[in-house]
Amino acid sequence: MASRSKRKWLDRNLDLYKRSARTRKCRICGNTVKQARILKQASICEFCARSLSSRREGKYACKGCGKIAPEQLSRHGGFCKECVCPACGRPDPQTVRRLGMCRQCASAVGGLCSRCGKEASAQVRRNAGVCDECAKKGWGTGHGDSK
Repeated sequence: MASRSKRKWLDRNLDLYKRSARTRKCRICGNTVKQARILKQASICEFCARSLSSRREGKYACKGCGKIAPEQLSRHGGFCKECVCPACGRPDPQTVRRLGMCRQCASAVGGLCSRCGKEASAQVRRNAGVCDECAKKGWGTGHGDSK
């Protein structure tokens, strides 16, 4: 048997049963499921979801990436769990997505390339923080024998 995938939107064509008013209505503008699709997890219509993700205010949408996840934002101070360092809990969206942890934790661990996140301790020491591949591309301050 094929497994059913979860639907994250309430679709106007699939709203056959009476549901509570909260799930059928946008909590921001009041659009119903007949006017626009409603995001189930936050009870927000698709138009409000687009505008909130572009604003990145920190209440409904993540300050770092614009993902709409109100429960995660309240736990992590306006950031989603993908933008927060799993080791220390500090928000650092660009570095966490690239390296898997914030810059301070990555420097404490040592041996991680500051550009791509590859673990190569000898290359990182030789090339001032970047691996050989990133040094060849000209991303680092290559002091070693990279060409």
